[in-house]
Amino acid sequence: MKKWVLVFSLLAVVSVVSSLNLFFYMKQAHALEEASQQISLLEEKNQEISSQLEQNLLNSAMLYDHIDSIETDIKAIEADLDELRSSYGDVPGLRASLEELGKEITNIRQKLTEISSEYISASEVMEAAEPFVVYIQASLFSFEVSGSGIIVSSAGHVITNYHVVEGMRNISATLNTGETMTLELLDYHAGRDIAILKLVTDRDDLSFALLGDSDSLSVGTDVLAIGYPFPLDDIVPGRAAVTRGVVSAIRKIDGYNYIQTDTAINPGNSGGALMNFAGELVGVNVAKYVDIDIEGVGLAIPINEVKSIISEYAG
Repeated sequence: MKKWVLVFSLLAVVSVVSSLNLFFYMKQAHALEEASQQISLLEEKNQEISSQLEQNLLNSAMLYDHIDSIETDIKAIEADLDELRSSYGDVPGLRASLEELGKEITNIRQKLTEISSEYISASEVMEAAEPFVVYIQASLFSFEVSGSGIIVSSAGHVITNYHVVEGMRNISATLNTGETMTLELLDYHAGRDIAILKLVTDRDDLSFALLGDSDSLSVGTDVLAIGYPFPLDDIVPGRAAVTRGVVSAIRKIDGYNYIQTDTAINPGNSGGALMNFAGELVGVNVAKYVDIDIEGVGLAIPINEVKSIISEYAG
């Protein structure tokens, strides 16, 4: 009799455990089903957001194209206006209206840049910029230096800081593809610390930077510093490095204008690109202030002060 009681007791325990297992299984299945539904809803929402972002970026690009077209028209009108002035004197009010329109275009560009920083990631700007940021090596006998440079034409014109190549005889640039080319120094401005060089190549299909408008930069604008600081061991040059920050101020030092940023600028960054989030080159990184009481003070040459030497040699 005791044997049968034990058997029935075991059967009862097994039945209870099975019921509990079934209960928890059903509960977990229900929770998984709800989670799956939530994931599906999130995926649909993410797809909607992605589509909207793509449309916003497309609209932004179209707007930039329209602005460029308007600016070209304004320059043509101003040229015609100068011709009219030389023939008939000043045309009242027209030049003032053109200047006002130019200011409005600058404001629109600034707003587009601010909007772009919300929709475009730093990695996207970096991916687009890395092909035209190069690693520069220069030497004179046994003395060697390195820095960064920026390709500004499809034919391979490169800008960098003059102090990177000053007095050097052998100068070369390594592209992000790993290809190394000789650089020929074309011209420089020692005071402005800028130099323009040319890759010794017949290619005319090189990636190059889109020049922005540094005059339209506002304090607080998001920027990226891209270059080749501190090449380590056998990773030379490795991949370009990027640091992120904001425009801290526009300063005049020793008679020259500089963009002050809190992006990390290190040895090797000299001559590298300062980019906005519209993917435009707005400055050439040049130096940083170093002191025990100073932190986050990097300087870049405004790109508008480099455009003349670029136009002269690269068109």
